[in-house]
Amino acid sequence: MFLHSPIAAFPLSIEESKNYRDIGKYFEYVIVPEQESSLDRVQREDTIWHPNPKATISFPRVKDPLWLRITLIHYGNLPHTFFLHFSSPVVDVFELHTQVKGNWITQVSGEQVLQRNKPIYSHIPAFPITLSPDETRTLYVKIDSANPIFNFVSIYNSRSFIAFSKKQDIFFAAYFGAGFMMFLFSLFLANTLRYRKFFFYFFYLATVLLINLFSTGFMQYIEIGNSHTWKNYLFPITIYLTSVFGLLFTIEFLETEKNFPKVTKLTKGFILLFISLIFTIFFLELRNFIQLGVSLVIIPISLALFISLMAMIKNKKKLEVVLFLLAFGSILIGGALNTLTVQGFIKPIHLSSYSLPLGSAVEVFFLSMALVLKVSDYRKATEEKQEIDLQLKIAQKLQNGLLPQKRTHANGYALGFRYSPASDIGGDFVQFIVKENEIGLFLCDVSGHGIPAAMIASMTKVSLQIWDDSLDRPAYAAERIRLSLLSSLSGHFLSAFFVYIHPKNQIMKIANAGHHPMIYLDRNGNIEHITSQGRAINEYIEAQVIEKTLPLPKSGTLILYTDGVIEARKANTGELFGEERFFSLLQALANQGPQTICDQVIAEVEKFQKSKRSDDDITILAISLDKDT
Repeated sequence: MFLHSPIAAFPLSIEESKNYRDIGKYFEYVIVPEQESSLDRVQREDTIWHPNPKATISFPRVKDPLWLRITLIHYGNLPHTFFLHFSSPVVDVFELHTQVKGNWITQVSGEQVLQRNKPIYSHIPAFPITLSPDETRTLYVKIDSANPIFNFVSIYNSRSFIAFSKKQDIFFAAYFGAGFMMFLFSLFLANTLRYRKFFFYFFYLATVLLINLFSTGFMQYIEIGNSHTWKNYLFPITIYLTSVFGLLFTIEFLETEKNFPKVTKLTKGFILLFISLIFTIFFLELRNFIQLGVSLVIIPISLALFISLMAMIKNKKKLEVVLFLLAFGSILIGGALNTLTVQGFIKPIHLSSYSLPLGSAVEVFFLSMALVLKVSDYRKATEEKQEIDLQLKIAQKLQNGLLPQKRTHANGYALGFRYSPASDIGGDFVQFIVKENEIGLFLCDVSGHGIPAAMIASMTKVSLQIWDDSLDRPAYAAERIRLSLLSSLSGHFLSAFFVYIHPKNQIMKIANAGHHPMIYLDRNGNIEHITSQGRAINEYIEAQVIEKTLPLPKSGTLILYTDGVIEARKANTGELFGEERFFSLLQALANQGPQTICDQVIAEVEKFQKSKRSDDDITILAISLDKDT
């Protein structure tokens, strides 16, 4: 019979000069159905008490009320008040029953001496027990919980407990005070900078602080109504929301959509999973709902660490990525220590009571530092953007100066012109020079585009004054312009085409510096390519442009264009617009005026590439040789 009976736990001998932590092994327990749960029931002789096997009180699957029993022996010289302290990450209902001078006294959690009407308002649930010297007393504790039951349990002497309470209150008041300041700071950043990452950090920080309200017991301070049930539902929901906002913040902060698109899809899948798990609260028992949340919280933390490691490998010089890694490493260590202790996998240590808030505090510190660096980067980027915008405004003024003044005719000949830059600032340049009985047409294409190309084109315009002084010598002008630009090209080059027309003498002179041949389109749709020998203007070799004199046709259209026309691409296939399509289009427009030709070419190119923005500047210039047009 002895072999089949449970072995009773040993009584705990206590002295007023000592404290006793993690005393779970001194407890006995019994589980009684809800309808029979009473002090009289557990005191019956047929009640079988079982020794608690752990240093903590851990019964994650128990649904009925749990009764605990412990016997204390006071080995001291004076009466002393000890405090039986329970620490739990959720809000449970405790009842302590003890017999004093023949009368049974009941204390209920939330009514402890140090929490109501006393100068010390500690958040920790503790029951005062006054013992006389050599007194032996048995305590009965009932835990009624809809959660997985877990508690650290300790006994403190009065002096230690008061000091401990003060220390706890000061520590956690400072902790949540700092957390609240960070909360306001993140709200300020989110509202001021309007970046999504700051909004996600704001919500993530809010959920982390809420979880720590539970883990530290401060949630007991918050009272809405007469029931604490809503708190026990809020606890796991907060865990899921922390996972969701933590992963959203990770995606935004580490820019995973740009750097790791496949990992981003996986992360978004987990986000949807955690959102859907919130709704399982309608199907699962509360304890299972909590257990699931506590078990799965390791996934988003590990995923954030994995992504930050990938980001650190890719961007080794970015300190904010290292800080992000340290932040989630801290919460992983703190949360893992707390969770493994709660689940009973490791022996409880005193630090585990603080591991989650400490890990969270370190995490918030590192994330705050990382955000400060991000804000600094944004400020620097904003200043650089403002500088670039200023340069763009200046360059746009230069660009506007490069475009010819609106002119429809030159000495009786109709003109047409269209320009479409690849960026806001382009490198193509067109100039009309009109004198009595003389017309000069100039088109150049500077390599590249943007501000550098526009600057060179602008300097080319200044140098073009050389040609204005000797309009009938285009080849000479080409070489003089090359010499004037030598010190400014800096690796760039430009192709250019010079056309000199003398209507009275019925001649035209051309000089080609590495550009596409000029097109002569007659009224029957025939195309002739007109060109001369010459290299593009660059800083390394001479252009060696040879001038050519030709008779001026009586009718038709002369067309100059840049390679942006024939090198325009379809956005989806990469197919080129090409010379064949371009020439066929010109043949169809043979009887149109020069401006119509230019407009139609630009329209067809944009239609072909399905975009108004090209990879290169597009310029086309046309002059009709029919004076009556």
